[in-house]
Amino acid sequence: MTPWLTADEDFPRSLPAGLTPADLARIDAAVAAHHAPSTRTTYASAWRGFETWCDQRGFTALPAAPEIVCAYITTQAERGLTMGMVTCTLAAIAHRHRVAGLDDPTDSELVTRVRRGLRRILGVAPRRRARPLFVEDIREILAAIDRTTAIGKRDAAIILLGFASAMRRCELAALEVGDIAPAEGGLLITVRRSKGDPHGAGQAIAIARGRHAESDPVEALGTWLRVRPRSAGSVFTRVRANGTVTSEPINAASVVRIVKTRAHAVGFTGDRITAHSLRAGHATAAAMAGVPLDRIAAQTRHRDLAMLVNAYIRPIASMQTTSSRHLGL
Repeated sequence: MTPWLTADEDFPRSLPAGLTPADLARIDAAVAAHHAPSTRTTYASAWRGFETWCDQRGFTALPAAPEIVCAYITTQAERGLTMGMVTCTLAAIAHRHRVAGLDDPTDSELVTRVRRGLRRILGVAPRRRARPLFVEDIREILAAIDRTTAIGKRDAAIILLGFASAMRRCELAALEVGDIAPAEGGLLITVRRSKGDPHGAGQAIAIARGRHAESDPVEALGTWLRVRPRSAGSVFTRVRANGTVTSEPINAASVVRIVKTRAHAVGFTGDRITAHSLRAGHATAAAMAGVPLDRIAAQTRHRDLAMLVNAYIRPIASMQTTSSRHLGL
């Protein structure tokens, strides 16, 4: 038997002798793909936090006793951890124990009761949602961008395409030239893999031409592509400080930074402006314009319509139907 490690483990696992390094590499890749890269990163971070806390307190993290798990999550909740992060932390602890072949301490009745108690104490709603950016906001941001420069062309294209498409930041960063095809009245974009399509079946979304040249997402993307290196690969690439356009792809964090920087430059301050502000703005603006729910969901690719309604539709409907309008104040 040959001991080896998978990407999710820090302990040896025995396999039959005779397997080659290539065999193990293929198995390792398949095991790693069990979770999305973002999930693996989140689990790893949550596990490191738990392991560090256990080391500081002199507890054993693997295997962990249910009481230790409860002590950790209640301590973290007291420090401001949201219920969503508590759930994620428990999932990371459970995953680590399962891949080690150990009993899952989060399955215990004690942990279940503590989790339910924390749900009542902390609540389950997101602490703060991204502030939606509307068409007027987008125009104000664009007006402050020097679109004669390469970086200005790129940033304007990211902002307009992000708003018009309602794509997620990771989808914008992963977009490749071959994913874009011209269509009558605009563009068709293939999202090869996304949060709602983890197996990579692919999803097609349409982008219509804008009514105004300065805010036309199709024109903005074309303007950027004309200065981008003419090669296959990522649509959005890095621009050096001297203005040189490279073929190096940007990442999802770059999309966030671009949106924040450009929004803050015109006075949109606070941490609620994120790349998601573009997606949220699209859905909210469409709801305000009376676009049917099924059409909005088709664009945003929401599988859970309740999430779409609660996040974007209900707040708009509440303002339109509130009885406070008739109180005579």
